[in-house]
Amino acid sequence: MPLQGTPLITMITIASSCGFLLFGYDNGVFSGIVVLPWFLHTFNNPSSQLLGTVSAMYNIGGFLGSLTAFFIGAPLGRRRTILTGLLVCTIGAIVQCLSIHLAELVAGRIVCGLGVGIMTSTVGLWQAEVVPPRSRGAYLTLQLLGGSATGLFLAQWINYGFHSVTTRVAFVFPLAFQLVFMMISTILIMFLPESPRWLVKKGRRNEALAVLRRLHDESAEFRLAQIEQAVALELRSAGSSYRSLITMGPTQNLRRLGLACGTMIMHQLGGINSVTYYMPTLLETFMGASHTKSLWIAGLSSLTSMVCALVPVFTIDRVGRRIFLWGGAVWQLVMFVIISVILAKAEAPSASPSSENTLGITAVVMFFLFYGGNAMTWLGPSWAYPTEILPLQIREKGLALGNICYWLFQFMIVEVTPVAITNIKYRFYIVLAVLNTFNAVVVYFWFPETKGLSLEEIDFYFAEKYGFQEAQELGQLSKTATEEVEDVRST
Repeated sequence: MPLQGTPLITMITIASSCGFLLFGYDNGVFSGIVVLPWFLHTFNNPSSQLLGTVSAMYNIGGFLGSLTAFFIGAPLGRRRTILTGLLVCTIGAIVQCLSIHLAELVAGRIVCGLGVGIMTSTVGLWQAEVVPPRSRGAYLTLQLLGGSATGLFLAQWINYGFHSVTTRVAFVFPLAFQLVFMMISTILIMFLPESPRWLVKKGRRNEALAVLRRLHDESAEFRLAQIEQAVALELRSAGSSYRSLITMGPTQNLRRLGLACGTMIMHQLGGINSVTYYMPTLLETFMGASHTKSLWIAGLSSLTSMVCALVPVFTIDRVGRRIFLWGGAVWQLVMFVIISVILAKAEAPSASPSSENTLGITAVVMFFLFYGGNAMTWLGPSWAYPTEILPLQIREKGLALGNICYWLFQFMIVEVTPVAITNIKYRFYIVLAVLNTFNAVVVYFWFPETKGLSLEEIDFYFAEKYGFQEAQELGQLSKTATEEVEDVRST
């Protein structure tokens, strides 16, 4: 008998998490590989600037993957798009494992990023479109916890385990290890259903109803009717799906696209990758830590992220999304102000070696607190919010554009950070504090709450809020019916 209800949703969550696991793993694994003795000998001791470029090629691949998902996401559907990403990522991982020249390694990084970009533009959609409204936030943030945070944790500790190995295995094993997750995800997806929202969009009503019955049992017919009502409302937006991206209409597509892309941009402007970059420098410069010690201390930061990322899983559906995004921006603002003051004192000519060491340790503590706050507030919610806020008509393309913004701004931050730290030193963290102030203001005044609403009710919310009176009755009836269904399910 096929899986139904919560067990089915759980398996979809596990399969989706593998996509983000590869995202977190690939982000973290390369930093340990480029300092291996075998790597340095085989690739002729490349300069730090060249290594930075090789590492950044992964972000270019992610950008190209998101661009690919923009075009293939709607025709292929959620499952086949994710499987395409997994296939591409598998090829990229194999190319990297077999590399003995830098050009081959660069090609593998780009291809792997391409596959991950396709997956991260799609797995959140699939997940959001199958889970119940009242627990959607928990599942979406659990996906990031089980994926991105776990992937980074595994990458950092596998790097630590192989840091002293001098043979080729230290290079191949960390890169090949991700093939395990690709295989698990591929096998699971082959036996899991397509998104009912996508099926309705393609006119495959009976298939959508069959999937909804597996997911929601007695409320399947109502869920299907609600989706069809929202699709009818969205179709009032003029033109093709491409034109609909830049139109308002009843469901305010352009406004919601701006919210989705803005969330992904603000995630990067919050400074998480700048902190990731500077942590080893702090450990080695101010604390006098060896490379080995800096690796395991950095590994503790990923453990901190995993623990703190549990908080929204259990609370986001009660307190909402806005409080996490706003509170996280405020927390990061405060941390960067404190870090700026500490580093300014440590870099002062009058600072003694002992005080410099003490200040360095204090700064590392602040960075750990930053990591924890970011994992608790922005890691999961910032990826969950765009999947919820976008209307069905432009959901694939909209999330792909959001991911394009994410990858481009990540690339920019990774490139700018070392230059900024060299030239303006601690003042760079003042800039990040200002950017977090901007993020907090934008979230507070312009981000609507999505907790407890079905994806279709979010459509009705925008239609009602921005003057489409004919949608009010439809939205109110849908919300009342949803509450009745949830009450029946809870009893």
